[in-house]
Amino acid sequence: MLYILKRIVNSIFLSFGIATIVFFLLRILPSASFSDIYLNPRLSEDVLSRLKVAYGLDKPVLIQFLNWLKEILTGNLGFSFIYRKPVINCIGEAILFTLTIGIPALILSFGFGIFIGVQSARKRGKTVDRILNLSFLILYSIPSFWLGIVLILIFSYTLGIFPSSGLRSINFNEMNFFEKIFDMFMHIVLPSTTLSIAPMAAIARFTRNTMLNVLSQTYIKTAKAKGLDERTIFYRHALPNALIPVITLFGLYLPFFFAGSIVVEEIFSIPGIGKLMADSIFQRDYPLTVGITLFVSFIVIIGNLISDILYSIFDPRIRLK
Repeated sequence: MLYILKRIVNSIFLSFGIATIVFFLLRILPSASFSDIYLNPRLSEDVLSRLKVAYGLDKPVLIQFLNWLKEILTGNLGFSFIYRKPVINCIGEAILFTLTIGIPALILSFGFGIFIGVQSARKRGKTVDRILNLSFLILYSIPSFWLGIVLILIFSYTLGIFPSSGLRSINFNEMNFFEKIFDMFMHIVLPSTTLSIAPMAAIARFTRNTMLNVLSQTYIKTAKAKGLDERTIFYRHALPNALIPVITLFGLYLPFFFAGSIVVEEIFSIPGIGKLMADSIFQRDYPLTVGITLFVSFIVIIGNLISDILYSIFDPRIRLK
């Protein structure tokens, strides 16, 4: 419990540090003044002054920071200029679309990645292992934008199996419950697959290496010397210990799946967090950019915290440090 409490306290301080850096870094960027970015340059000085007072920009920077921090703690991330609504609402709507493709991608990546990595370790040195290793390297190296386009060309335009964009059909509201489930499933197959390929290859490669490292340990050799069969040694003794380091990857990849991929969401026209971030940057929506940056940063912190907690659960030695 003390170990977990320490990690939670560290996460709180880290969150505060990130919020501080984001606030002051964007304040010192060139041409980042409120009037230069958002307001019509033909507005009078009197109007500009009143707007700055309304947004608290007439106060010292430290006071602005304290007020901004107070608003964040209450869930107020500001008002989006391009979407004309609160930033928290924009993020809340976008995250639903991102999770729709992110959660299946997360399951595919870890499910198939761990399974393939384990099988590769079992066939070490054989032709199957060599083929899988080469496949890991190729899949990890394929750019997601190229893979997404290829999948669309093959399965959407050539074979006509899956839709090429969006998360629902035009007549979605006219469908019954089961038809809606099937329609959404058909729409998420290609983007989720595109999002999961590179992480799956990395997880498979990492799982294989950790398995081989565990199989070389002394206690595994002792188990073999006692006459235990290979299957029991592999799955009951080696696999549980080999999966402990894989847990760290969950925390590292969690932000990637939750925050979405800008490229994937752009290719498949999905209005998720990634596309929202791209729009905010290109259209210089300062409040929205800051809000998404903080949101993604907090997801990273939460992912690392979850990894630490899972590590302490599966490896009791961690709690003794």
